[in-house]
Amino acid sequence: MLRKPGTTPGITTPAALKAFRQHGPETLSDLQFLENWTTRPRYTAASVLRAGQIRRTNPDLMHDITSSIRQRGK
Repeated sequence: MLRKPGTTPGITTPAALKAFRQHGPETLSDLQFLENWTTRPRYTAASVLRAGQIRRTNPDLMHDITSSIRQRGK
């Protein structure tokens, strides 16, 4: 599938895009997970542990993603 240059599949918030550009493609699944978790949290053991681990290591990123999604929803 072709996509526009400079776009990233599945990442919609500016904070996640910035983190992706800084840290590379190995962060894509974590960033997609965080955006999905913020909009539709699933409370399975695995998803709670993953969200907690990412949130503890990147609290500013989690805050920025959450803020972006809440602003978009208004």
